[in-house]
Amino acid sequence: MFVLFEGGDGTGKSTLIDKLNKKFDFTLFRYPTDKFPMLRDHLDKRLTLNSKSLFLTFLADIANEQNRLELALGEGNVFMDRYVLSTIAYENEGVSFNDAKEVVSRMDFIQPDLVVLLDLEPEEAHRRKKGQKSPDRYESDIEFLKKVRKNFLKLSREKFLCRNWKVIDASQPLSGVFEDAVTALSGL
Repeated sequence: MFVLFEGGDGTGKSTLIDKLNKKFDFTLFRYPTDKFPMLRDHLDKRLTLNSKSLFLTFLADIANEQNRLELALGEGNVFMDRYVLSTIAYENEGVSFNDAKEVVSRMDFIQPDLVVLLDLEPEEAHRRKKGQKSPDRYESDIEFLKKVRKNFLKLSREKFLCRNWKVIDASQPLSGVFEDAVTALSGL
């Protein structure tokens, strides 16, 4: 089973995955990896990449892991914290939403069995991130996060890359988010 957890910054993906780790056996993949340090440098505002380069570098980071992902899936369940859907949703300049989807569609990425989208108002997501750490380039821009949320919701309505999407209200207590996720996972 390949389950993808998506959503804007501050929606609780990592927190949920950590809690699910007590109930399910899985291998975890997180993006971005450390194989492309320029991505972290960009997020932390130490470097600025142009939009097209950023989009392609995020995709390269994920493409670089496809063989490892395939091997992990052969051994059991894989849960993933972000994937190509984030690359599309976060691309708001330089590459259009439709062009980003077209590029991803043509690259033959492994498709998940389920996409769990944690949905949260950007103002609340921003508040959460500020309580955890100094917000990065995207976490600090509420207007940008509104566009990201809109893109994620559009991807879910289109069932892009996966026929099985579950949108979970991430504003509810963690116990409710967890229960909704377990119910979605039990349906596979």
